[in-house]
Amino acid sequence: MINVTTGEAEETYKFESDASRVFAIEEAVASEFGNHLLARFGAKRSSEFAKRGTENEEAYRLYLRGTYFSDKRDAEPLHKALESFARAVELDPNYALAWAGKALAHRALTMNFRRDDTREQQQLAMEAVNKALALDPELSSGYTALCQSKFLYEWDFAGAEPVCKRAIELDASSSLAHQTYARFLTGRGRLDEAMSEIKIAIDLEPASLYSQQTYGVQLMLARRYDEAIEQFKRAIEMDENHNRNHELLCMTLALSGNEAEAFRVYMRAPERKNADDETVREFETAFRTSGWWRGVMRERAERFEDADRIYYVAGLWYGLAGDKDKAFEYLEKAYQRREWAMGWLKVDPRLDPLRDDPRFQDLLDRVEPK
Repeated sequence: MINVTTGEAEETYKFESDASRVFAIEEAVASEFGNHLLARFGAKRSSEFAKRGTENEEAYRLYLRGTYFSDKRDAEPLHKALESFARAVELDPNYALAWAGKALAHRALTMNFRRDDTREQQQLAMEAVNKALALDPELSSGYTALCQSKFLYEWDFAGAEPVCKRAIELDASSSLAHQTYARFLTGRGRLDEAMSEIKIAIDLEPASLYSQQTYGVQLMLARRYDEAIEQFKRAIEMDENHNRNHELLCMTLALSGNEAEAFRVYMRAPERKNADDETVREFETAFRTSGWWRGVMRERAERFEDADRIYYVAGLWYGLAGDKDKAFEYLEKAYQRREWAMGWLKVDPRLDPLRDDPRFQDLLDRVEPK
């Protein structure tokens, strides 16, 4: 034990144990040293070690790998996450945490991309959720996965909230549980509550890129554009190659009235670094002649079918470009595909150009029956 004032070693400790079980050694060392510290400072033990859920070291390593990739929310990392979780449960079929992680990854896979069938992924997610909760009926992440399925796919908003709260009751230190409840509250328009929850999630896990991004989205939906811009910039500093944060930043800049800066950010985003000269010229011409909304949004909308994005996004782009018929055509596709973003209909400022159309209220009534 080093005295930080003097730099001198005041005490040393020695621990010996059979090296056959690495987890047991890690916990024993931490416990032994922790007990010395607690005794020295007159403190009491406040919690037990984090629950690993398995004695299989390789399964645990794969679970951690899967969790890391899941937080990125991009297609390639999510497939890597699913591969890791699948291998983890092969090594330990009773690994409830890995089953819950698998469920969450299946659910996330359809959130930003349309290449994967939503119904198929939902079925796979629910199979994994049921397995996780059968193995551990008080598993917080199992209830988190169940909550996500209820409000992101089933649109069972009344049934989702108590499940979200149950996940937090079971593990108040779970950043994922708070993050999921924050996302639920966001779609319900309860943005002050949502921001309180996501701030708890960030405090618990500051390095979570998705939580940082979610906070920026909440600020955007609350029309607090200047704050949202700063938050997305912070998220980009964490990972400059994450396309969605660049996308959200340029859209928020445009919503705030700064179309020139929005276009600059858009053209410098990672996914356009390798764009061919003709594409660059077409976007530059669109912006110069028609501005961000009627020019760039129209150009993007007409290229939608070439991109792996959810139909909701095309609805946004066409609506912002002023083509209501095309916007509702794609929003109807989003409804039929049961895309999660349909739960944002009443709060998304990017849909403002469509709100006075009777077709908008019809969609809202189908997603959220009165």
